[in-house]
Amino acid sequence: MSTPEKFGGFFHFFGKGDFKGLVLHLLEERPMHGYEIIKAVEERYHGFYKPSAGAIYPALRALLRKGYLSVSGEERRKTYRITREGKAYLRSRRKEIEERFRAFESAVGPERAALFREFRATGKLLRTNMSEVTPKQADALRRVVIEMREKALRILSK
Repeated sequence: MSTPEKFGGFFHFFGKGDFKGLVLHLLEERPMHGYEIIKAVEERYHGFYKPSAGAIYPALRALLRKGYLSVSGEERRKTYRITREGKAYLRSRRKEIEERFRAFESAVGPERAALFREFRATGKLLRTNMSEVTPKQADALRRVVIEMREKALRILSK
């Protein structure tokens, strides 16, 4: 397992098998359905990373094939549980998984995680309201964004 040199790019702190190990680790805490796992990963990574369904469900299928998970429930609301085999696999990788998470936390830090959450919340606000924005509001919002960018540049230049 290599440690990340610097946070950035597409989550270099996930080594081979680390994402599946993270999913198992979360399911060790309690059984969950797919959406709950997505939210738990997002929370664990302070909003820096929110896996898509396209990442979660293939990982869950692979873990099911290996016998590390069991599943119950209907098609749209399946609940995943870690099996005895999954717990054994997790025990064998626990140190690596915890080291990866500590490396992520030290690379990102709570302040940058909070900054990222604010950017995401602002982006979501604008995205969900964009169709309702009037030309006057769009102009005012554009000025705010320009001012923020200029202030950010001054802060980053210090």
